[in-house]
Amino acid sequence: MTPARRLIAFHFAIGFGNLLLVHDTAVTLVTASPLDWTVIAVAGLAIAGFGYLSERQRFPESAYSAWNALPQKELTLLVLLCIVLLGAGGLSLLYDSGIWWLDDVVVGACVGLIGYRIVYGLVFPVPEAALGRI
Repeated sequence: MTPARRLIAFHFAIGFGNLLLVHDTAVTLVTASPLDWTVIAVAGLAIAGFGYLSERQRFPESAYSAWNALPQKELTLLVLLCIVLLGAGGLSLLYDSGIWWLDDVVVGACVGLIGYRIVYGLVFPVPEAALGRI
C-alpha cells in the first residue's frame, strides 16, 4: 500500500469510526437546531484548516520535530483522543444535563476530516509533506 493510500485509509477509518460512535446524533441531525449546525460547521472547518496548515508546514518547525521524535505516532494519537474523550465524558457526568455540544463537535470534526481527505487525497494529490510523516 502506498503512503498516500495508507493516509487516506487511516483518516477515513478515524472519521467513519468516530461517526459510528455518535450515530444516534448523526441520525437526528435532521431535527438539529441552527446552533447545532453552527457548532458542527465550526468544528469541521477547524479540523480541515488544521489539516491544511499542518500538511503545508505552516506551523513552527519545533512542532514537526517534536512529532517526528515520537516513537509510535498512531499510538500517541489514540492515547490523546482517549484522554480528550474521557475528559469530556467525565465533564458530562459531572453535569446532569451533559455537554450538549460534544456530539456536535465530534460529528463536525469527523465530517471535516473526511471532507478534507476527499479533497486532498482523492480529488487532488496528498501533499508531499503529509506523506513524509506517515
